[in-house]
Amino acid sequence: MLKQGEKLLIVHRRLFEKDSPRFFVGEVEVYEAGIAKVKGYTFVKDQFSGNMKKKLGVRTKIMSIISGTFIVYQLPVTVLLDSARFDLDQDGGLLLTDDEGFLMDVAESIYKHDSHH
Repeated sequence: MLKQGEKLLIVHRRLFEKDSPRFFVGEVEVYEAGIAKVKGYTFVKDQFSGNMKKKLGVRTKIMSIISGTFIVYQLPVTVLLDSARFDLDQDGGLLLTDDEGFLMDVAESIYKHDSHH
């Protein structure tokens, strides 16, 4: 299903309302039977600013993408992982972007101003 060189956005499912959002943006090195070895960057929510911060250093993760604990999005192979980052749009929605102009809305809701957030 996945091939070497394909790029992914992997979102950790939040199991509880207070769980912080966690994202991993990376490139598939190996894929076999639902297990992916992906090299890239981890992003976590900064508790003070509320912004998504890239953790230092490239990481290689081995994850079961069929386990149900991840939501996996395939990204264009042209996405530049080194410059990938999360920004907020004018409405406070979360966007994944890079230095080449890639843009993906990753907000959890289409209602950005609902009273629950």
